[in-house]
Amino acid sequence: MSGSVSLAVVPDASWCVTRDGAVVAQVAVRQADDDIVVCATTAAETERPYRFETMQAANEFVADLMTSFSYLGCDVAHG
Repeated sequence: MSGSVSLAVVPDASWCVTRDGAVVAQVAVRQADDDIVVCATTAAETERPYRFETMQAANEFVADLMTSFSYLGCDVAHG
């Protein structure tokens, strides 16, 4: 994972996860009613929404998710 990638979770933030130039997943954050929703869409176009009550909880989830992608040899970029 590049050191220049900001993992600050705010509504409308998004990241593109790639490995060897191929898109592995898209991760996006949005506000939905009283919840923060983190959507992860895989290369197979399967969307998985994860709901959190606080921005802090969403931030911790995204940080763990991006760390896992990094361990798997993926690159993460805003977008």
